[in-house]
Amino acid sequence: LAALRAGIRTVLLPARNRKDLADVPDAAREKLEFVWLETVDDALAAALELETARPAA
Repeated sequence: LAALRAGIRTVLLPARNRKDLADVPDAAREKLEFVWLETVDDALAAALELETARPAA
């Protein structure tokens, strides 16, 4: 929820925390994109992909 308040729309989370998604209100889930990560390599790849997708400032 803090990510949403901060204007973050894509959240990288450990796959083992997927079970906790039920604790997130539906309204917040609809506004967020969740990327579930199995490994540190997954996290790095996802973070780099997000960075290259950002428009140049």
